[in-house]
Amino acid sequence: MKRLKNITMDQQEQQQAAQQYQQIQQQLQQLQQHVEQIEEQKEEIDQTKDAVTNLPDNEEGKEVLAPIGPGTYAVAELKENDKVITNIGGETFQKKEIKSATEVLEQQAEMFQSTKEELQEEINNLQQQMQQIQQQLQKQQLEGEQ
Repeated sequence: MKRLKNITMDQQEQQQAAQQYQQIQQQLQQLQQHVEQIEEQKEEIDQTKDAVTNLPDNEEGKEVLAPIGPGTYAVAELKENDKVITNIGGETFQKKEIKSATEVLEQQAEMFQSTKEELQEEINNLQQQMQQIQQQLQKQQLEGEQ
């Protein structure tokens, strides 16, 4: 009778471990998606920073494409090549010098990079947990075959 009870416990432990493995796997997928989103946002920031940095290379009065919506642009005339208008939060906009705007963009890029590194650390921890569970399941399976 005791042998049957041990087998049942092992099966329960295996089920719990398998469920935990699946939960961790789902968390891992969510974190990986979040990392991808952060990478995309950081790439946008980097592109914007490059555009802002290169703005003084354009002559005032030059025709430029001004975004007015997703994939939609208007032809506009560049009035100032040493300032940009940035969203400072809550749909409030402010005119900033190129250097100041670039600094803000660099801070944002650093924040995204830091967040990405923290998420990557979490991903590594979850992967280690999954590995440990997998090894535990394999060990139990081998012991069950003997």
